Amino acid sequence: MVFNRLYGRRFHSEPTGIPTLYPTLDPLQLERFLTDLDYAHIKSFDNVYILPFFSRKSESLQACFGLGLSRLMIRNLMLLRDISIHGPEDTPEVPCEAVHDISEAQPRSCHVTGLTSFGSDGYSLQVEVHRPGRPVNRTSVRHGHFNTFLRECSSAIARLLGSKVDDGIAQAWQVAQPRDAKSLVQLGIIHFDFERQQMAERGGAAQRLLDIDPDFVVAMWDIDEEPPGVNQKYFTGLKSDPYNAQLYFLTFCAIWTSTSPQPEALQFCRKAIELSPGHGKAQMCAPHAAQRPVEMLRHSELGYRLLPGNSFAVNNYTLALTRANAPAAKRLELAEEGITVDPRDPGSYMRLIELCISLGDHKTALATAERLRKLYEPKMDERALYCLRQNPRMAEPIDSGEYDPVAENRQLIAELRGHL
Repeated sequence: MVFNRLYGRRFHSEPTGIPTLYPTLDPLQLERFLTDLDYAHIKSFDNVYILPFFSRKSESLQACFGLGLSRLMIRNLMLLRDISIHGPEDTPEVPCEAVHDISEAQPRSCHVTGLTSFGSDGYSLQVEVHRPGRPVNRTSVRHGHFNTFLRECSSAIARLLGSKVDDGIAQAWQVAQPRDAKSLVQLGIIHFDFERQQMAERGGAAQRLLDIDPDFVVAMWDIDEEPPGVNQKYFTGLKSDPYNAQLYFLTFCAIWTSTSPQPEALQFCRKAIELSPGHGKAQMCAPHAAQRPVEMLRHSELGYRLLPGNSFAVNNYTLALTRANAPAAKRLELAEEGITVDPRDPGSYMRLIELCISLGDHKTALATAERLRKLYEPKMDERALYCLRQNPRMAEPIDSGEYDPVAENRQLIAELRGHL
C-alpha cells in the first residue's frame, strides 16, 4: 500500500450524494487491494491502545487537555503503517494509574499512557509504553509552540513504539490539528460531562466545538452515525481531513445498510485500511459490503487478529469461515471463544446454535439456546441489546417491534426440545 497514492484524490459527487473515492475502479476491483505481502505484514502488528494522559491527581483543565490530546494522538498514530492503533470506541478513558491492571488483563496488547500539562510556559507530555513482560519505555516532550508540540508528541510516541515515520505521515500530522489548547480542553470536557451512552448530548457538544474550530475533525468522532443527515457532515469532515482513518470507518458505518454488495460503503473501509492498515474494525467490516465476501476472508482474519478480545471480530470471522466452508471444528472453537470473550454478546451463541444444528447436534444447540435465554429473560440485558442493534438490518425491526429476538429464541428452544 503506497501512502502517496492517497494524495490529490478528489471527491466526485454521485446522484446519491455519496462521494466516489475510486472513480476508475469497478466493484470487483474495489475489493481486490490486499496483497500477500500486506497480509503477512499486518498479521505481525502490535495491538496498541492510546490511553488518556492524565492522573487521578490532575487538575480538571489539565485532565481535560490530556484526554483531548490522547484522542488526537489516536488520529495521528493510526497513520503508522506497522502497528495497529485501537479506535476511540474501544479505548478506556481511565487515569494513568490504571494502566498496570489494564495491561495485565490484556496481555496481547500494549498501552500508551502518561501525564500532560499546559500553561504560560508552554506544553509538556511525559509518556510511557507498557508491554506485558517487558520494561516500561519512557520519554518526555516539552515545547512552547502548540503545533510543534503536537507533532513532537506524535513523533515521540511513534519512536517509543518502534514505528517508522516517513514524509507522507509527517505531512498528514500537519493537517486538521486543533488550532489551540482550548480545543483539546473542550474535547476533554465533552467526554467528562457525558457518558458514552449520551450520544445526542455528546454529538451536540461536539458540533459546537466544530463550529468554533471546524478543522479539528477529530471532534466529529463524537457525532453519532445514525441520525439523518450525518452523512453530509462526515463528507464535509473528510474534505477537511482526508487522513482521518477513523472518520472513513464511521462513514462506512453510516452508509452501510447491511445489504451486500454495497460498493459505495465498501470504498470507505478500503480508504481507512489504505491510510491505516492496522485498523481492525475496517478490516473486519470490509467484507460485509463486498460482492464476493468469500474472497475477502483474509480481511476477516485480520480483524480477528487485530481486535483481540472483541466478540464482534470473533463472530465475524466465524461467519466468514462458514461462507468459506471451513472445517466445523475451527468454527466451533471460535464460537465458544466468542462466548468466553463476551458472555453478554448474543452473536456467538447464535453462531454456535446454527453450527450445532447444521451438524445434527441438537443437544448442544438446545443447551446454548438456554444459555442465551438468560441474557433475554426476564429482562433483556442492555449489553445484549446493544450488540444485536449493531447490525442495521436487525436494529430497525427490533426498534419497530417487527422482530422479537426473545420470542424467536423461545420458539427455537421449543423446536429443539421437539427434536430431542
